[in-house]
Amino acid sequence: MVRTVYYASASLDGFDAAGHNPAGFNSADYLAAGFDPFSPHPTEAAGTEVPSAAGAVVMGAGTYARLLRQVQEHGPAAWDCPQAPVWVYTHHEFPGINGADVMFVRGPVSEFAADIADSANDADVWLRGTILAAQYLREGLLDELHLTLHPLLLGSGQALLPAAANQQVRLLRSEPSADGSMRLHYSFLPGA
Repeated sequence: MVRTVYYASASLDGFDAAGHNPAGFNSADYLAAGFDPFSPHPTEAAGTEVPSAAGAVVMGAGTYARLLRQVQEHGPAAWDCPQAPVWVYTHHEFPGINGADVMFVRGPVSEFAADIADSANDADVWLRGTILAAQYLREGLLDELHLTLHPLLLGSGQALLPAAANQQVRLLRSEPSADGSMRLHYSFLPGA
């Protein structure tokens, strides 16, 4: 069964910490420093747990724009998605990325969710981006949250799941990290 999993990084006060991690690195810096975010055991400095293998990736325009900038500034190694179909929900026109299988779609998340799951070839769908994750959750299309909770307070920023639906979750696993962060895996309970 294909699962849609949101991999996220948050501060203790609930803000998206993907762009502000304790090590002070951005994704391109991780790669330049020899960190492999797709390792089955991501390094503590990488900040956010990411899937070792995803059958498909889905993201919004903001996440794609950030990744596109990283690739333009740091070269192809800054593209931190697996060799899998990448689906981008957007109303903007963007160029593709050489060597990446990127599809741009417009419309409600429910309209493309089945096609995205089919493209994953029985592997997980990696969901990226706070706003898109909230939309998937409201539509009942989000199966799990893999959260790295960092011991820092940002005070402001993008909420982890902005304006999400009232939803019950079940803790599947928790694991402390040497840097003081906590890795938490949750499943979303149906019908809540």
